[in-house]
Amino acid sequence: MTEEWITGGASTPVWSAGQATEGLPGVRMGTGCRARVLADGGVRVAVVGDFLLSAGEEEQLIKAAADGRWLDLTRLPGSYWVIAQGAGVSFVCGDVAGLRSVFYHGHGSDMVWSTSARRIAVHRRAEVDLLMAAARLAAGPEHWPNRTLFEGVRAVPGGYGLLLGPQGHRVVEVSGIHPSGTLAEGAAAFGAALERAVHGRMAAAGGRAGADVSGGLDSSSVAILAAEVGEIRAVTYADPFTSAEDLGFAHRVADHIRSPLQVARGGLEELPFGWAPGQPVPDQPAAASLTMAQHTLYLRPAAGLPLHFTGHGGDVVLDSCSAVWVAMVQDGQRRIARREVTNWARARNRSPRDMWRAITQCAGTGHAGALEEAAVQLETGVFDTRRPGVWTWCHLGESARWLTPYARERVAGLMREGAREIVPLRADLAEQHASLRLIATDARDTAPLAASWGIRPVHPFLDNQVVRAAFAIPSAERHGLTTFKPLLATALPRLPRWLTGRRSKGSFTRQLTAGILHHQAEIAELIRTSPLVADGLLDPEPALTALAAVGGTRADALYDLQRLTMTCQWLNARAGTSLPPAARELTC
Repeated sequence: MTEEWITGGASTPVWSAGQATEGLPGVRMGTGCRARVLADGGVRVAVVGDFLLSAGEEEQLIKAAADGRWLDLTRLPGSYWVIAQGAGVSFVCGDVAGLRSVFYHGHGSDMVWSTSARRIAVHRRAEVDLLMAAARLAAGPEHWPNRTLFEGVRAVPGGYGLLLGPQGHRVVEVSGIHPSGTLAEGAAAFGAALERAVHGRMAAAGGRAGADVSGGLDSSSVAILAAEVGEIRAVTYADPFTSAEDLGFAHRVADHIRSPLQVARGGLEELPFGWAPGQPVPDQPAAASLTMAQHTLYLRPAAGLPLHFTGHGGDVVLDSCSAVWVAMVQDGQRRIARREVTNWARARNRSPRDMWRAITQCAGTGHAGALEEAAVQLETGVFDTRRPGVWTWCHLGESARWLTPYARERVAGLMREGAREIVPLRADLAEQHASLRLIATDARDTAPLAASWGIRPVHPFLDNQVVRAAFAIPSAERHGLTTFKPLLATALPRLPRWLTGRRSKGSFTRQLTAGILHHQAEIAELIRTSPLVADGLLDPEPALTALAAVGGTRADALYDLQRLTMTCQWLNARAGTSLPPAARELTC
């Protein structure tokens, strides 16, 4: 049996735009996109992206497609799209995380799909959904996983696929996640999946790749695995506002893998919240659009290499958050939950009583109930934007106060609409799915920016089989009470103890604050001229007041200002861009 790891082209592949795909009628594919197309009789299967495919698995994929076992099409190692045709139906899906996304518009014979929401929007002349942009600012995007920032353009959430047939279309679950067992039982499978994800890509890249080596557990672990089978060019960024401890660990990792660490020393011009005229515009707002100068500087030594490894997704798959205690209460395990909450709070000099009250209230409310409560708060204008200190279903941020009364009323309607569509889940499962999709979406929307940096990023923690192996371990087992990310050390005991035993994590608060202060005038002008203001959805005055207060005793609005700035920057930049004619050659 032979195995072959197929890697995508220099840029992120785009389905449904470009040249027709040989052997797959009606599907177009972007330039530089590599695919393996399998066919047997009337059944065709195409796999696109980074994946490991053995000769014996080709027949299995064809059989799965013929039988309509869509989940079985997603079990190859790697991160990829898959499309199957046969027996009058078509099926297309991305990955569990949502990095390999699928979007669609229309119904029946009028249906089009693509891996780019923006390309569909251009093709169908769909306007930007400013109300959804306002709702995401107020409460985050996780409450509407099937919506985009373009009117009528729908997203297939990570872990689902789109099935098209004579009777119309429906969304089919393919997550394949079934929590069971213990950390000790599942760690070996997770370690093997992550190792295969890294080693396979290194082999396909000819043993040469770049890697972020920031000093954190996630990027460091991936770099160490990659260095086991090839040569790594380790890069990182530092300025007077970043963590000196992180940089110390980064040097230690680089010494461990015997790779000189390329440290880019940034100054005022590389601080966050700056953007350059003419920089690429992602499909939807991406945080990296505000750190273009920083990324351009530190990634320069890695530009042109076949691949660039990151640790994106590690925070989600390796650990879990206080949602696990909410889930315990939901399951009737109140005594265990209270004991863990009390121990955790006392170790951090926090009030166990306050934390326990917040957790029990969250467990009783549920996701739909939390959205209903948020809708009432928006309508009345009476809400507390202070962060509760523990995970909650829906938190209205400072930016909710910046919406106009008209916008708050309309967003409240979206909240109630979202509440009606909620599929009830245990808190820990809901949280890990939402967090995974958030980080995968941001990585996905960063792709056009990464192309301008000269790198092709890969994110092994977001691979299907890596995610499934991690989430097969119940979140309570992965949640570190006395250790940080216990799954990593258990799954890969050969990693150095000084790394997996690290108890701290660098903060970007000082750097974000410095960036806002340095770019305050440009940010203020961006807010004043935003389409959100022109459309009567955003009141600029309270937002500008919060902007002027940055650097004082309170930093409550820091994250909200980051989301507002990247949204306004995207809206303004998008107004001056267009897509090439190939983007309009859209078929399904």
